[in-house]
Amino acid sequence: MSVIRGSFRSNVTQLGSKLRSRPTQTFLCQKCCHVHTQGYQAMGSFHSENVDDLMMQPDAEYQPPPLPFTVSKDIAVGTPSSSLSSFHCSNDFLLDRDTWTFLNHGAFGAALRVGYDRAAQWRYHLERQPLRYHDRDLLPHLVYSARRLAHFCRAPRDAFTLIPNVTYGLTTILRGYVNNEKKPRVILWDTTYGSLKKMAQELFPGKVTEIPVTDYFHRWNTDVSSDDPSQVFEVALRDALRKLREDHHESLDNALLIIDHTTSNTALNMPLQSLSKIGKDNNMLVLVDGAHGILAQELTLNENNLPHVDFYLGNGHKWLSCPRGVGFLYCPNQNLRDSVLKWPAVMSHGVGEGFQSRFLWDGCRDYAAALSIPAVLDHWELKNLVQVRSDLQNKLKQAVRLLSQQWHGSFSEEEVEATLLAPWDVHAPMMVLLRLPDNLQSDMPTSDDAKAIQDFLYDNVIEVPIKCIRGVLYVRLSCHVYNELPEYERLGEIMLHYRRG
Repeated sequence: MSVIRGSFRSNVTQLGSKLRSRPTQTFLCQKCCHVHTQGYQAMGSFHSENVDDLMMQPDAEYQPPPLPFTVSKDIAVGTPSSSLSSFHCSNDFLLDRDTWTFLNHGAFGAALRVGYDRAAQWRYHLERQPLRYHDRDLLPHLVYSARRLAHFCRAPRDAFTLIPNVTYGLTTILRGYVNNEKKPRVILWDTTYGSLKKMAQELFPGKVTEIPVTDYFHRWNTDVSSDDPSQVFEVALRDALRKLREDHHESLDNALLIIDHTTSNTALNMPLQSLSKIGKDNNMLVLVDGAHGILAQELTLNENNLPHVDFYLGNGHKWLSCPRGVGFLYCPNQNLRDSVLKWPAVMSHGVGEGFQSRFLWDGCRDYAAALSIPAVLDHWELKNLVQVRSDLQNKLKQAVRLLSQQWHGSFSEEEVEATLLAPWDVHAPMMVLLRLPDNLQSDMPTSDDAKAIQDFLYDNVIEVPIKCIRGVLYVRLSCHVYNELPEYERLGEIMLHYRRG
């Protein structure tokens, strides 16, 4: 995959050759270098090919559309490397790291410079000739972005599409579920993201079961789950389903089980395979909120790897570091795509047509984030991502050891792990919750105490969230490629200057 693409006409000859071999009636205009179709093939009156056909075209036949502008060679995409120690990442992001100690990538991410620049080029190109952009450029390039991202996630293209963000996908699925299920039941967790809880309660009043998994966290301090600490989630789910049957005397058939790939507030990885299997063993639909999944961990979205998952939603702006405004939806079941996903959260020209037609276009808005995906993936595909993840995990563990020693006097691995919310094996690869110093723990800490400490850190130009979990205050540490150990050292020192009240 070429990292720097040339001018608009760079691949015209090859593209024309490919088009002549296509069974559809298309030809390449040598004057404007756009593909012209015989009649309208796309949704509405767009002058481009059918997006569903383009998405499903075999790789051997598919030709990526050439960029309609020249990409400056001054835009760096990074250099090939197998280790974080051998390349510098500080210039890859737009963060003001000269001013800020930024340890909160897990909140809203931080955009790569290459993605931001590509998005800006698309916005400029749009305004130079809006009809050219919307009628002829946008849809083919959205398909190219979708194909690239599906390949990155190892997902079949017919089951994969782009959406604005996970919230859009959740709204689509929950509304589709309520429209298709006569006796709906939604099962989620007390660690589920707050807005998702509100959505579910609004759409399914009295039909939402919240699993109190935090009541089971104490088991990590016993030998009950020492062999596999993730079993805590399985035990909590089985107990909740048993209680649901006893209390409501209702079938769990077609209930919607919602699982987090990584919980947001608590930075815990849920065991997707085992939890989704429990769901399917009880004839439930299984939805995974994967906002923190892509890039943070290797993602393989297919029925061999996740045979019991019906829906998986992801965000591009988190660990993948796209500009904000693009996510993805994976659904391997054709019947569910035609029923639950029949109507996207925002319907437009593609409603009633194919999967891509329904989701890729949802009205006139800024699609630059989605169009930046190829540039972002070019950047990451230059790296050895297995090594990058390993290096980040090691760096995060070093940061935790440093802070745990400074705040708690912990030196052994067991002592350090005891200062975390959960065992290392349960925490997310790039995020972790570490207990604050004991002198900051009041008798009954609340979220107000957490906010006061976070405000204090913000005033000291440190961006990091403080969480109150079951009456204990924690700092949620994020670690991405631009973070360095001295930043965590500074957090440790500044925190010791905080005084309650």
